[in-house]
Amino acid sequence: MSRDDVETLRQGYEAFARGDVEAVLERLDRDVDWRPAIAPILGVETVRGRDAVRDFLTRDLFDGFDEFRAEPLAYEDLGDAVLVTVRYVGRGESSGLEIDQTFTTLYRLRDGKTVSMRDYS
Repeated sequence: MSRDDVETLRQGYEAFARGDVEAVLERLDRDVDWRPAIAPILGVETVRGRDAVRDFLTRDLFDGFDEFRAEPLAYEDLGDAVLVTVRYVGRGESSGLEIDQTFTTLYRLRDGKTVSMRDYS
């Protein structure tokens, strides 16, 4: 892993914060495998492939939440992976319930593209 991979992830979070989903997707391998912590709330377990990530970010996530943001708190280069501590903040669309939870996400990258992401509480 290199500082370049940490920077790739940092730029991805910045793109998500400004609503630029295409810039997020550019940083993903076509066959990316993602297990988001909030997926079970939305009726999803694993998100596989760039198109599925697009659907999750543009449809599933915002069908379930009125508001949602992912705020990265720290990046740690682990050599063969990057660990990101991230705060998820949102409000359920139908329930109005608010979430404010911190997770860690383990990223594995290859050739500058994310190939897997695993969220842990």
